[in-house]
Amino acid sequence: MEIEALITRAVLTLKGGDTVRAAASKMIERGVGSAVVVEGGKPTGIITDRDALKLVAQGADASQVKVRDFVPRRLVTVSPATPVLEAARIMREKNFRHLVVVDAEGNLVGVFSMRDLVVGLLQERAAAASAPVSVPDID
Repeated sequence: MEIEALITRAVLTLKGGDTVRAAASKMIERGVGSAVVVEGGKPTGIITDRDALKLVAQGADASQVKVRDFVPRRLVTVSPATPVLEAARIMREKNFRHLVVVDAEGNLVGVFSMRDLVVGLLQERAAAASAPVSVPDID
């Protein structure tokens, strides 16, 4: 199963010049755990609620820090055709809870989250459980 059917397409996006405080406020308003930073029409980063909380816990002024200065320098992205288990492997290895999904041109398609992963794994398990079992003929 590919992640395409599972990704969240209604993604909260921010500009790089937005503050971390504004990002946190928008995430709370929308009830989401992440926002994708878009500059020049392309995703350049992702900020999560945990990132904002960590920044505040470290004593930074979230109303002064711009998201472009806070997000990782290299954005890890996947395509909609990425298999669910491959997405899970990437998330585990990179310790991510969200993956930015882009098309072949690098345009934002959506976000694949831990919640989406759980749904996908449950769907795969249900499909496997309901698949007919073939029994070989014994001669």
